[in-house]
Amino acid sequence: MREHSQAKCDGCCRADRIAISRRVVVGSSGLAILGVLSGAASAREASEGERRGMPRDVQDRMEESRAFAERMKNATSMEERMKIMAEHSVRERARAIEEFKGQLGASDEEWTVIKPRIETVYGMVHSVPQFGPGSTQSTTPVDQKKRELRALLDNKDTTRDQIKAALTALRAANEKVRQDLAKARENLRQIVTLRQEATLVLNGLLD
Repeated sequence: MREHSQAKCDGCCRADRIAISRRVVVGSSGLAILGVLSGAASAREASEGERRGMPRDVQDRMEESRAFAERMKNATSMEERMKIMAEHSVRERARAIEEFKGQLGASDEEWTVIKPRIETVYGMVHSVPQFGPGSTQSTTPVDQKKRELRALLDNKDTTRDQIKAALTALRAANEKVRQDLAKARENLRQIVTLRQEATLVLNGLLD
């Protein structure tokens, strides 16, 4: 009887320990979730002392990101959000181009010559995103020819000659883009050093 009672007691104790363990786990998970949420809030409320140790450009980007998120959250219409996104995109592209000055080790005088050519190539390699009404309709000649060809293919009555003509026009548009990019890249390559050229190749602006 004593052995039976002892076994029963041990079983109850184990059950209690399991129940307690489960409560601890659940409680810990809840705390972890709260920690993640509060951590995000704490990051936004980081003290000036903590930010002071960061590079100035990092501080500026953090502040701009915070301001962008705040503006998007407070936007009252889709049109306003699209406008905010377009402005943000322009700033990011300008920043990306300006960062090449440091990567290339270019002086202020050199940069006045290099920058316009980098902007030209960058614009060809990275198409400008469109925002707002009709933004899904790209205005590039290549995309226009693609839309025309798709429209013909969607029409079952389109003739073979029509498809052939549209396909030829699309290939011509693609070839012009290829030639324009090759020319812009060559113009850029002519004014940079070998080390700068290698840096631009690694960044995808030169081939």
